[in-house]
Amino acid sequence: MKEGYEVVAVNYWKSANNEFKRIMLDFWNSMLLIHESLEFDEIIGFFNKIPYPGKIMYISLTKTNDSIKPHFKNLKSKIFVIDCVSSMVFEKKGTQDCLFEQTPSNLNEMMQLIEKNLKNVKPDLIILDSFSQFIDFSSISTMKGKELYDFLDYLKSRYSRTPYKFILLYDNILSKQLANLPTTGVDVILKYEVITGRVDWKDDT
Repeated sequence: MKEGYEVVAVNYWKSANNEFKRIMLDFWNSMLLIHESLEFDEIIGFFNKIPYPGKIMYISLTKTNDSIKPHFKNLKSKIFVIDCVSSMVFEKKGTQDCLFEQTPSNLNEMMQLIEKNLKNVKPDLIILDSFSQFIDFSSISTMKGKELYDFLDYLKSRYSRTPYKFILLYDNILSKQLANLPTTGVDVILKYEVITGRVDWKDDT
C-alpha cells in the first residue's frame, strides 16, 4: 500500500447480488475469488470473515512459507501450508504446519497434489494461491479451456458431496477484462476489492 494511504472501504462483488455473510453460509463447494494483487494481510482479513472455516490447507504457488508465516498470528483458523516455492530454490524438510512440494506445472499435476495431501492434512478449506499461474481469464485457448473445465469438473465430481471447500484465488494484477470467467464451473464468483485513499488527520486541539 502506498505511504500515506489507508484502507477506506472493502467491497465484495458477486455475479448475483447477495450479502457476503449469506453467501459464505450458503452451500458451496468451489469459489473463485478475484483480487488485484492484495497484500497478504488483506487476504488474511478475508479468511477471517469466513464463518467457521475450520482447518485451512493453503497451497502457495507464489509465496514462501517463511514470507507469509508472520501474518498467521492474525488468522483465527488453524492453517497448514503447502509451499511450492521454496523447493525451487533449495530443499527443505517439512514441519508440523508446512510441507514443501515441487511446483505443479499444470492443473492436472495440481489435482494430484491436492489428492496426495488431503488425507494427511485433513483440512476443511483448501485455498489455491494463485490460480492465475495456470489460467488467464482474459484470453483462454481451446487447450487451456479444456484443462480448466477438466479441473473444475474434477473438484465438483470428486468433492461436491464431501465437507471440503475450495477457494481459487485469482490475481488479476494487470486489471484485465476477464471475459472468460467459468460461470458454470464454480459455485461462487467473488471479487475482493480493497479501496485505499489518502486520509488527512487533523489535530483539533
